[in-house]
Order: sequence, then C-alpha cells, then structure tokens
Amino acid sequence: MKNVLLLGSTGAVGRACLDVLAERHDMYLAIAGRDEARLREVASAIQGDVELARLDVTDAAAVAAAVRCCDVVINCAGPSQRLSAQVAEAAIDARVPYVDPGGDQALLDRIRTAAVPVVLQAGVQPGLSGLLLRVLAPQQSDDITAWCGGLQPLTPASVLEYMASLHDTHSHPGAVLRDGAIRRVSRAECKPAPAQHFPGSVSVHPHLDAETIAVAAHLGVGNICWMNVFDGKHTTHAIQLLAVDNERQHDLDAVLAAAKLDLFGRRPYFAIVATAGADVGCKSVAFTCTDSYRVTGALTAFAAQHVAGMPAGAHPFWSVNSPHRALEFLTEAVPGAEVSFAEASPAIEEGFL
Repeated sequence: MKNVLLLGSTGAVGRACLDVLAERHDMYLAIAGRDEARLREVASAIQGDVELARLDVTDAAAVAAAVRCCDVVINCAGPSQRLSAQVAEAAIDARVPYVDPGGDQALLDRIRTAAVPVVLQAGVQPGLSGLLLRVLAPQQSDDITAWCGGLQPLTPASVLEYMASLHDTHSHPGAVLRDGAIRRVSRAECKPAPAQHFPGSVSVHPHLDAETIAVAAHLGVGNICWMNVFDGKHTTHAIQLLAVDNERQHDLDAVLAAAKLDLFGRRPYFAIVATAGADVGCKSVAFTCTDSYRVTGALTAFAAQHVAGMPAGAHPFWSVNSPHRALEFLTEAVPGAEVSFAEASPAIEEGFL
C-alpha cells in the first residue's frame, strides 16, 4: 500500500483527484488542509477510508514534516504560482515523488535534475493540451492550428493562475510559431473556432506558451497557431480589467461574478481541438467535456499512480509515456469526456470539424 498525501482536496481539482484515487485499493490516502470541517465534508462524500490532517500549506516546516511520512505527494492547492514551489522542494528534499497539476516553466527548469521523479503541469493547459498535440502525430505536416477553451465556472485560483500565465516570461500572448520563430499576430489573422465544438459567439486569442514551444520542438513542427477561446463577454471584459488593475480583490470578485452571469441559463462546456494540415488533407483531434476541473483532477490522479515508476527528475505531463493510455484513462474516469480523431479536407472552415 502506498501512503499518498493530497493537499488542496477541498478545491475543485483536489476533490476530483480524490474521487478517482479513492476507487483504488493500493493506496492509503491522507488529505490535509487548514479547515478541518471542510476536510470532513470532503471525506464523507467518498467511499473508502481517508485520513484527515490539519496542515497549513504555507507553513514550510509543517509541510516538510508531513511529506516525510509519504510515498507520493500530490499538491492541488492553489494558486500554483504561490504554493507549488515550496511544496515541491519539500517533497524533493524528503526524496518523495511529487505530482502537481500546476507549476510554471521556471519551477520545471529549477528542479529538472531532482533526485526523485516529479510530474508538473498535470492539468488541462498545460498538460492535456500538449498531450493532444503529441497524439495528433503530424508526421505529414509542419502546420498545426489549435483552439482551447469554452464556458466554465471559475474559481479564484483558476483566475489568478490565468493572470500569472499572462505575465510569465516563458509565455507569449498574441504570438504564434512561424518557421520555428515566435511571431506576433493580430486576432484578425486567426482562424475562427470550429462551431461544432465552440457554439455561439466566442472570441479567439493567440497565445504561445512554453509547453507548446517544447512540444513543437519535440515533434519537429515549425508552425503552430494556438488560440485560447473565450465564450462569455462579461467574463472576457472583467478579466481585461483585472489584467490592468494589479489583480485587486474587488476585480477578482467581479470576474467570478461575470462568469456566473455568462453561465446563467447555459450548459458549461470545454474543448481542445487541433488540426494538422497537409497538401493532401488534414488530421484532427478533439477533446470535449463539461467540467475541466474534473479532467485536471483525473490527469493528476493518473500521474500520481505512475510517478513512482518514472525516472528521477522533473517531467512536464505532456511528456509522459503512453499518451494514448492517459487519454483512455481520462475518458473512463470523467463522465462525458470524449476524444475523437478525424481526417478532413485541406481547408478547415468554421463549423467543419
């Protein structure tokens, strides 16, 4: 039996991760956090025994003591840019394998040579996003176009992590990869999101992050246009205000309220669609679901089940072995999650996929 410590189990991602891991019979689970009442509430909602522990994830000494008793540490506490580094380093110092749905490129680079296996970015984006580019396997093409987004509830951590990505020196908002070089483009130059997967009025925003650049290098692809898709004019406007207002709390609350307004009377959805074009046609992959938080939780659980058998060092989730097995696990673990592949004509028009 592996002793697994899960931090952040009271959040949307942590709960989803716990739901998946609780179905296994080869793990002894402990969940830790500051609010004991919320921990009991979470534990009561799952089948199986779970140990509870009071722990302030910002208390470095307490975290260091807690991780020494574990075989695997999973950190779903957010926002990641504030909490991941300290917990990751505590686990590494204790020689305990570590999994995190977050973790930026700077952290990945800093702990690349860790003495134990570490999996970072086991989330939707980055994580699943890079994995889907890998399984697209565009040997016949040097040109990929991808869309990622939808209409989802927002949490404070998810908003703050998105804001952090805009200021990440390894990311390039408004840019694409052309002939292996990072180029700025306007939204007018971007292809519209395929309506089959992104219904209604949506806006697309090119965004080239460190994961996409790394996957492109791995695949030998010189041209990638990755676009984040926003469905919800109130949320988009509120996020724009937050981006120029130093992330003040009242503006964060406004973003959360705007997301609820955009969701009113509508069904949430999330999709990642990627196409690899070629002279004789193109290949596409589409991932769809209703709850991206459950997807992140399931991916984190998948990584937690395999991390101990991985080589030492820090690994981004997109680079895990057997990406098709990860996708199969995901569609089995998350109700409504689907992955589909298609061959199409050279010209991808709006609504075609």
